[in-house]
Amino acid sequence: MKRCLLILFLAIGFVNIKAQTVDTKIAVNNQTDDKTFVVIVSNENYKNEESVPFAKNDGEVFKVYCQKTLGIPEDHIRFSPDATLGEMNYAIYWLGNMLNAYDGEARAIVYYSGHGMPDESGKEAYLLPVDGFSQSTEGALSTKSLYKKLGEMNSKHIVVFLDACFSGAKRDGKMLASSRGVAIKAKTDPVSDNTVVFSAAQGDETAYPFKSQRHGLFTYYILDKMQQSGGSTTLGELSDYVTQNVKRKAVVENNGKSQTPTIIASSGNNNWRDWRFAESAAKKYEDRVVTLDQPAAKPAPTPAPAPVVNPESRPIVQAASNSNSAEVSQLVIDGKKAMRAMNYQKAKKCFAEAAEQGDIEANYQLGMLYSNSNFDGCNRETATKYFTIAANGNHTEAMFQTGMMYLGIDNVEAKSWLRKAAANGHNQAIKQLSKMK
Repeated sequence: MKRCLLILFLAIGFVNIKAQTVDTKIAVNNQTDDKTFVVIVSNENYKNEESVPFAKNDGEVFKVYCQKTLGIPEDHIRFSPDATLGEMNYAIYWLGNMLNAYDGEARAIVYYSGHGMPDESGKEAYLLPVDGFSQSTEGALSTKSLYKKLGEMNSKHIVVFLDACFSGAKRDGKMLASSRGVAIKAKTDPVSDNTVVFSAAQGDETAYPFKSQRHGLFTYYILDKMQQSGGSTTLGELSDYVTQNVKRKAVVENNGKSQTPTIIASSGNNNWRDWRFAESAAKKYEDRVVTLDQPAAKPAPTPAPAPVVNPESRPIVQAASNSNSAEVSQLVIDGKKAMRAMNYQKAKKCFAEAAEQGDIEANYQLGMLYSNSNFDGCNRETATKYFTIAANGNHTEAMFQTGMMYLGIDNVEAKSWLRKAAANGHNQAIKQLSKMK
């Protein structure tokens, strides 16, 4: 009996070690790649939806591989766990600014793990921020908009990894609240010649977790190939390996249910398979200590969320208006209603009229409008201008947003505004400052 227990104990120990191999055995490259920039968004804990198991670990370990295995400097990586729509939009702005500074000589990697969702009417695909909800695309980031922005960036090579599905399903195979229990096949949005998208599943499939490995199945095999190759793999080699292994493992792990990764590339991009990640392979490995914790079964509400596209649904935080007239107040209310209806031109008109009369909240809402990627006039500089006006009027949320707008561009200015927001008790500002120490 003791012998049996010993064998069982050793077997369990072996499984636990094996389960954490890609997390704990990291290939380390001695070369530095200072011409690649990375955006990582890993959305696990949703305010209005169920959590995405292991998404946080997906993003954290992917960042480790970017730094250690691919040799990308940490200040070239923007990691946004549990990102709001504003934070996701800003990460894309940051990437564009970085690539422009390198005059087309830099490459980019965009990684997303979290909920995807379809628009049931237009069959468009969206990435869901943690402050969004599946019954409204208004607070989500459309892949069409994302691909368009990436295509306009000054870079020859941009690789996008999406560990999400767009059928309306969650990682456990059940459906999001908006899906009505029916899988929807979202349209595949076109990409430019400079962009290749590697997605976890076909349009009507689920992107499953690999529970024993504490990752999304798709992400696990990306990391596995990176580990085996020491980072020196082509996109073609990576896609072949990941596609084959995900297809096979999904059937075994999920009672015969399929998951088929897909590649989206333009017809004019004939050499994407030759795109290589690290120029030379890592020659050594280092151990990484992992603290195991259980994925959140029910996410706690996120305090003081960053900007959402639906301003009417959030409380005004210390909005000190310079005009208390009923007319100005009504303009702000009408502007919020227009935003909710996605009538951005009317919203702009209402907020601008109120802002001209000195209304602080109207300036904040204009910042929200101009930072919204779904607005045709979306512009970071203009958004920053209006956020700053509101922040100078003692609008705490505007202080935080101003700081986030400067983050990665002028960190001294960013810290200054974040400290002001933190002094007023803004939890996300406090959290962001702790990351910048």
